[in-house]
Amino acid sequence: MRAAIEAKEMGQNVLLVGKEVLGCAHTGMAMGGLNAALVAPATSQFHFDITLEGGYFINNQKIVRAFADEMPERVHDLERYGVIFDRTDAGEFYVWAGPKQKHPLNVCVGDYTGREMMQGLVDQARKIGLAYHDEFFVTRLFVQHEQVCGAFGYDLKTGGTVLIYAKAVILATGGAGRMYEVTTNAASNTGDGYAIALEAGADLIDMEMVQFHPTGMAHPPSSRGVLITEKVRAHGGILRNRDGERFMQRYFPKEMELAKRDEVSRSIYQEVAAGRGTKRNGVYLHVDHLSVSEILDKFPDVHEIHRNIGIDITKEPMEVYPSMHHMMGGVLIDEWARSSIPGLFACGEVAGGVHGANRLGGNSIAEGQVFGRRAALSAGEFIEKQKKIPAVSPEDIKKEQEKFQVFLVGSGTPPHEIETMLKKTMWENVGIFRDEAGLKKAQKRLQVLQTEAKNMRCRSKHQKRNRDLQDCFEVLNMLKTADAVVQAALLRTESRGRIAGLIFQKLMKIGEKTLW
Repeated sequence: MRAAIEAKEMGQNVLLVGKEVLGCAHTGMAMGGLNAALVAPATSQFHFDITLEGGYFINNQKIVRAFADEMPERVHDLERYGVIFDRTDAGEFYVWAGPKQKHPLNVCVGDYTGREMMQGLVDQARKIGLAYHDEFFVTRLFVQHEQVCGAFGYDLKTGGTVLIYAKAVILATGGAGRMYEVTTNAASNTGDGYAIALEAGADLIDMEMVQFHPTGMAHPPSSRGVLITEKVRAHGGILRNRDGERFMQRYFPKEMELAKRDEVSRSIYQEVAAGRGTKRNGVYLHVDHLSVSEILDKFPDVHEIHRNIGIDITKEPMEVYPSMHHMMGGVLIDEWARSSIPGLFACGEVAGGVHGANRLGGNSIAEGQVFGRRAALSAGEFIEKQKKIPAVSPEDIKKEQEKFQVFLVGSGTPPHEIETMLKKTMWENVGIFRDEAGLKKAQKRLQVLQTEAKNMRCRSKHQKRNRDLQDCFEVLNMLKTADAVVQAALLRTESRGRIAGLIFQKLMKIGEKTLW
């Protein structure tokens, strides 16, 4: 949305294409807020430093610098689009400090920031007359003469296939959480951007770096994995095991519940593995020691979600367990969102480089605003140099159209069965703790599933509103993305964690040339 708005306001001919109905992207599920150095003593240098530290120093420093420096102005952009952020009685932005934040950075709208931000972007898009085609599934990017020249896909409503010619393409397709059994992600997050970028020949980076949010709901089964915002722990939430022990003192006695996401996730995992978890294999998250007014003011959505399943969090604890949350890696970009393929740009979760090995809370929906704008500026500069769009060969178009028929007449496994096996494989073998044996087991299983997926079958033989057909393409994309994650994880033979981070901090004192 941010990229499309910027490009349109620059006077470019823009078409916004998405799988979801306009305004219903996964961004709307973001709860806590977005980081920006808006209120002293926080500075952009502080934001830069903690983002690098949080990512264990494998972040791209040029990208992080652009992100930290430009984020305050992007918040003001959102205000111009109509987003009303929480403010203090004195009129300043209300900011709160997430884990590892010595100074508060996180600006928010209650605990439903993503929803309000998405609405502001949609309102601005409509105000400027942005053309869009929602409920449209892109299956392939076309590349001619070593540059992107458009995209191919089909209209989910009518079933018709469409070739879209373009001098530049910006990918902003989000993550891939649905390839895991337990995830905070929306159903649409199926790794489409990673898969089609990889197939087009783009480079990916840091794909092994998958973040698990420490506090996903542990029950009921229909809500398993649903996000409980980090804002709860940042405002006094306490984690306890089944015996009532505040167990974080065993793992991170200084930081306690405000340790980094990866640290809290590992701690919860170890606590449950040691047999000190709840009956539902989770731990307790308490806010019942806070006042009712504070709970309703700071996390109204969390209160409402639990009230709907019969739990009053003002009186009793929530049960939580880590849930797959965010892909740190993605399409390799530079600080201007340019990929390794001319004409292809990427921003948001589909792009890699900002977060390194671990993402700080509040940096996700923020990065999309900075690099959405930068992607549009880069794309605009690129297309000014292009005289015409290279034509796609009829053979390539026919080959892409034939994929649909393979699934419509297929006699193999239904897509949902392959998806279930994929989720189980990734959750059990490519989760919070990994080893070589488990990763190789996952790799072999993925190879079998990829073979089975070539002949998936749909129950309906019509392309119009065929959910099975969409599932077939999504399963293919998840399998490609999962394979990239496993391959990258096997190549990284270190544990990129706290000790490694401390070693890197000492090395940095020697000089950047030694390190970078």
